[in-house]
Amino acid sequence: PKVFIPLTKLCRDVCHYCTFAHPPRRGERAFMTIDEVLEVARAGEAAGCREALFTLGDKPELRYAAAREELVELGCVTTIEYLARAAKAVLEETSLLPHINPGVLMAEDFELLRPVAASMGLMVETSSPRLSERGGPHFGSPDKLPEARFETLRLAGEARVPFTTGILMGIGETRAERIEALERIAAAGPHVQEVIVQNFRAKEGTKMAAAAEPPLEELLWTIAVARIILP
Repeated sequence: PKVFIPLTKLCRDVCHYCTFAHPPRRGERAFMTIDEVLEVARAGEAAGCREALFTLGDKPELRYAAAREELVELGCVTTIEYLARAAKAVLEETSLLPHINPGVLMAEDFELLRPVAASMGLMVETSSPRLSERGGPHFGSPDKLPEARFETLRLAGEARVPFTTGILMGIGETRAERIEALERIAAAGPHVQEVIVQNFRAKEGTKMAAAAEPPLEELLWTIAVARIILP
């Protein structure tokens, strides 16, 4: 059982199916305060949760002045730095174990986060760079470039971080590209603790609201292939 802590919903990426992220809103903070984080964590603890799952947008300070300015007020330079502080508070002041979904990371980011996180995660989503081209669902989202995400997966192995990853199917990739992504995940190393096969769902208010969803048969095919490929 886990409780979700959305540390920030600002993100520099503009994935065409996302309903989590949004631009800055007047009168709304860019980041949860540490007190707010602990309030959610303690509510989850009281409900029997064992894990605090931190969700957040990717590097919002690189896109929004509001994020940069609020980070300065918080005494931080980057979102990752503030995330480490928030996770440390949960680890020290509750019985919950932080699991962090921080986006694309560098080696130094793992060094900062590893002491305060029991595990981390990042969906690689796809092996297809086509989906980042104009007209694709990842156009305008630099953190969705496949090589950046697979590099984060590799660095997690070097840092010996238990890691959750997976693919998002039905956003324009081919079956062959799904297989390639699963094979690369399978070869990533023993730090991969969980692999999610997530099916695309069209959401109102997104650019892909009218996009076709993959049929159940396609999801079942992909799950079957994943069970063959993954160790």
